[in-house]
Amino acid sequence: MSADRKGRDLLRGSFLLWAGLLAVMLAGLLVWLLGPGGSPDVPQVDAGRYLDQNLIDRAGEFRSQSRRIAIASMLLGLLVLAFLALYRGRPVGPALELLGRRPVIGAAAVGAGITLLLAVVRFPLDLMAFNLGRDYGLITWDTVGWIGDLALGTLISLLLAASGAALAMWLWRRFRRRFWIAGSVLVIAYALLFVWLWPVVISPLFNSFETLPDGPVRQKVIRLADRAGVEVGDVYVVDASRRSSTLNAYVNGIGSSKRVVIYDNAIDQLSDAELSALLAHELSHVESDDLYRGLAFAILVIPIGVLFVQLSTTALARRRGDDLGGPAIIPALALMISLVTMVLSVPGNVLSREIEAHADRSAINLTGDPRGLVGLQVRLAESNLTGLDPPAIYQYLFGTHPTTLERISAAEAHSSEKVRQ
Repeated sequence: MSADRKGRDLLRGSFLLWAGLLAVMLAGLLVWLLGPGGSPDVPQVDAGRYLDQNLIDRAGEFRSQSRRIAIASMLLGLLVLAFLALYRGRPVGPALELLGRRPVIGAAAVGAGITLLLAVVRFPLDLMAFNLGRDYGLITWDTVGWIGDLALGTLISLLLAASGAALAMWLWRRFRRRFWIAGSVLVIAYALLFVWLWPVVISPLFNSFETLPDGPVRQKVIRLADRAGVEVGDVYVVDASRRSSTLNAYVNGIGSSKRVVIYDNAIDQLSDAELSALLAHELSHVESDDLYRGLAFAILVIPIGVLFVQLSTTALARRRGDDLGGPAIIPALALMISLVTMVLSVPGNVLSREIEAHADRSAINLTGDPRGLVGLQVRLAESNLTGLDPPAIYQYLFGTHPTTLERISAAEAHSSEKVRQ
């Protein structure tokens, strides 16, 4: 390798390093700017005060096994993508060369093929996760139904990957060095479209959503929404019990697709105070425009992330000798997107935990009942086998909510403060 070539590679490597550091620093700054503020530090309560030790041990065992499966699936996916990005022997190399004759269509085929391959190699781990949930009583869905859902989900992912790869290839060839600008617009448009359409197009393919009939629960939602001063849109109950014994509710969608969705399990099993706490938490997200906080974070961090993806994909493709205008870059593009998404999800999760902690505090203010939130967290730990206190590093990297003990501790601290007042 010539001295000039080594110098250029060193310069590109330094530029990539600085671009990566800039992306992480920008994401951290956005967390600080967009976050509602962290939770006050409070002493952590003893889990034994609230839950039976056998249940604590059982939840710990389940979550420990779930974490191992999830990490193995993540690493396996990265290994597959790295292999496809780096290996050019048979059959990968000849297939990419053949598909390069029709770059855009070839890119769609590569995107679909990668998605299908990942689904196949991850299937044993997905099956392990399914069986684990069945063994611990969290999953009530039968194997045939689960495989049908998995196949449908894979088909949707395959179509999205094929269309995304084709669009990315067209933009890559059309805009070249300015791909990151057009690519950012594409990713942001995808994100907004999914948030808008997912509740009304994709979710109904997997579950049945019915308008919550007039009655005590609907009136509770309306009263809490009026107290919070928010428009909730439609209120639906979803047949979650058909698949799982877990309890939950959520608010999703934007504009005409915004809706409150409550698990039928939650309506049937939670006490009045616990259900009020659950609904108040979700309505607090609406009151604080938390969905738009998340979208703002994504929209602002996406351009620097896509720039890094473009630079790193170009560097890897050049090292492999791939045609920069052909579908051979798609595996490298997929690998770099996965890596960048993983890295930037860490500050995103920090923001998510701040948002969730703030929603807990707002829910208590809305209901005036911190004990209801404590009871809700206990019920969620019992029904969902929530990990009470997961490993700190795992929680920091992957946790989207405060831990159960953190949430109970914060609610108890609020209750004690209220008594003192």
